[in-house]
Amino acid sequence: MVMYLLMTAAFVLGAILLGVGLYLTRQDEFPSWWRTWMLWPLVEVTPRVTHLQGWAGAALGVSILAIGFTPVVPEVLGGVLVLVAMVGYLAGAVLFVYSTYLSRRVAR
Repeated sequence: MVMYLLMTAAFVLGAILLGVGLYLTRQDEFPSWWRTWMLWPLVEVTPRVTHLQGWAGAALGVSILAIGFTPVVPEVLGGVLVLVAMVGYLAGAVLFVYSTYLSRRVAR
């Protein structure tokens, strides 16, 4: 029972992150209703920063979805999904750090 609850939470969270990430990749700025505390690490939000943040969110969403599917697939496919999840997580983290660096870099 607990496993199904955790899988459902992973599916919901992963789908939300994937959806928001893909939405941000198509926008040139964050939505106006986002509060400043939600943009905390970012200083100067440019379209490039917004797109990178979107790709980071999409990568993290794919990572969470891949982990969520591992209990219900065969072992070999589960191993591949874990590998996809690790690569997605690393890609999302690198994109997030890079986009934050770009937003804090002084324009010349």
